[in-house]
Amino acid sequence: MRAVIFGLLLAIAAVMAFLFLRGECPGGQVFATEAECRETAGFDALFCRQSFIDARRRAFEDSSPFSTQDACLRHFPRCEPHRVVVSGYVPVPRGTCVVHGKKGEPVFEKIGQSVEKR
Repeated sequence: MRAVIFGLLLAIAAVMAFLFLRGECPGGQVFATEAECRETAGFDALFCRQSFIDARRRAFEDSSPFSTQDACLRHFPRCEPHRVVVSGYVPVPRGTCVVHGKKGEPVFEKIGQSVEKR
């Protein structure tokens, strides 16, 4: 019985370590600008531009907004009006996760520990 409990705790610890160590951009890098993407990673201009366009669209148009700016600012340091929903606010990403072969993902700077995953 002790071995089963120990094995279960070990499995939980392994999963937690994996999730903690994989970082915010698994398999890629986070860039603040398109120029930084081209210079640092050596990606071509078209790939970097398309990654940033995809990330901006996901961050500002495809995400569900907070109903007030105050609600958004409780979770994120910078927010701006949603481009589609009137009176909705979305967080401003601090960078874009660029992974070769995938669409760009926005990366947000978070405040606090109870932050929704967006």
